Amino acid sequence: MQISSSIAISSPARPIGVIIPTYNRWERLFQCLQHLEAQTWKNFEVFVVDDGSTDGTRTRIENYQRSAPFPMSYLHQANSGPARARNFAIANLNAPICLMIGDDIFPTPDFVRLHLEFHQTHPALEAVAVGLTRWSERHQLVTPHMRWLDRDGVQFSYGDLLRGVAPSWKHFYTSNLSVKTAYLREHPFHEEFRKAGMEDIELGYRLAVNHSLAMFFLPNAIAEHVHPTTFTQSCRRAVDAGAAEYLFAELWPEHRAIRPTGLKRVLRSFATEQRLILPILARFTSLLSKVWCPNPLSLRVIRSFGAVGYGREAARRAGPSSAGSFSSDSRYADVCAPAPDERSGREGSSIE
Repeated sequence: MQISSSIAISSPARPIGVIIPTYNRWERLFQCLQHLEAQTWKNFEVFVVDDGSTDGTRTRIENYQRSAPFPMSYLHQANSGPARARNFAIANLNAPICLMIGDDIFPTPDFVRLHLEFHQTHPALEAVAVGLTRWSERHQLVTPHMRWLDRDGVQFSYGDLLRGVAPSWKHFYTSNLSVKTAYLREHPFHEEFRKAGMEDIELGYRLAVNHSLAMFFLPNAIAEHVHPTTFTQSCRRAVDAGAAEYLFAELWPEHRAIRPTGLKRVLRSFATEQRLILPILARFTSLLSKVWCPNPLSLRVIRSFGAVGYGREAARRAGPSSAGSFSSDSRYADVCAPAPDERSGREGSSIE
């Protein structure tokens, strides 16, 4: 790999800045900020980008700013998604190193220091560090389903990284990622991604294909993730992830979904096109997952919901007359309706 340039990071007053998109999660955001207060490295700035919150985040952040122990900027935008929120912060960041986390991410004390030290020893513009994000055991009950999401690539693929697999664009996880600010300004997030889930992976792929991305894994730069997740919520998110994968495939046709063949195609079509079957499967699998996780249905059902999202987005872009009504049927509202706080965090996808 050809590394083309490097950037000096020792001279600025604050060599690293933390950016946090948020949407209607003030209590989690406040806890996140408290964990930043406890960092062993103190010389950093913080940018919070409010993605159109309606829970009083603005007033609370403005009150917090008065006594914040670090320089802190608050930016507000109409609800547009985490891609635009991060671009907004990156455009205003003063520090040459940009450290991206979510509002439900609680950094451990050496978190900022370890990311900064990586860039001090890897000054190449294209050098990017992904840290280890794991479920917080202290702030939630971590279920077998949640452990499976983290470990086996359904939401994240940290199991691979911990086993020694070299990080790549597939691990461009903005829950715990540091990048040179200049690199991000030159190559911003694609703002057509309006929800979390693929906007970071798309940028990682674009950087890898066209701009010499060099990924590194920092297993000791640990961030704890506080986002209790049920199987039903995973199905909801899979619909959004499927829609995002359609956009990814439009931007990068080499990643267009390969249609299943034979019996698998028949079963997938039956599950996604018969309005009664998939929600029933989801509820059954949710119950089964409480005693057996993962089970043979877990991944198949989640991927079926992803196929629904993919197909729905394809139909939406083809025109109103082609759009399906899967989510409009009241029988599916509890499965497919988006949760109220899932707009600005990093969610995984199943793209390969």
